[in-house]
Amino acid sequence: MKKKFILILILALTLSGMGFAIYKLNKKVTEKQKEISDLELATLNSNAKFLKIKKTRDSLAFVNAFLAKYRVLTEAMTYRDSMRIFLKYKVGDIVRLKRDSSRAVINDIIIGGGKHEYYIKYKIALKTGQTEDIVQELLY
Repeated sequence: MKKKFILILILALTLSGMGFAIYKLNKKVTEKQKEISDLELATLNSNAKFLKIKKTRDSLAFVNAFLAKYRVLTEAMTYRDSMRIFLKYKVGDIVRLKRDSSRAVINDIIIGGGKHEYYIKYKIALKTGQTEDIVQELLY
C-alpha cells in the first residue's frame, strides 16, 4: 500500500508539474502571439504612412513638373526685385534727363543680361506720352 501511495504521489506530482509547464508554455505562446500581432499592426501602419507619403510625393512631383517651366522666370523676377533695392530711383519717381533737363516719370526698371554681363535701364514716360528705355547715367 505504501508503494501504491508513493507511486500515486509521484504520478500526481509529475502530472501537476507537466500541467504547470503546459500552462507556462501556453502563457508564453499567447504573449508571443500578442507581440507578433502588435508588430503586424505597426508594420501595417508604417506601410500606410509610406503609401501616403509616396502619394503625396507623387502629387508634389506632378505639381513641381507643372511649375518647373516657370522656375527661370521666377528666378529672374527675384533677381530683378533684389537688384531694385540698391537703385537710386524707384518706379514712380520723377527724374530729369541730362540731355535736355526735361522731366520724366519712371514706369519700369529693366534688368537683364547674361552670365558675364548685365544692364539696368529705366523705362520712362516723357511729357509727350512717349516711352523710352534709358540708362541710369543719363538721369539726375
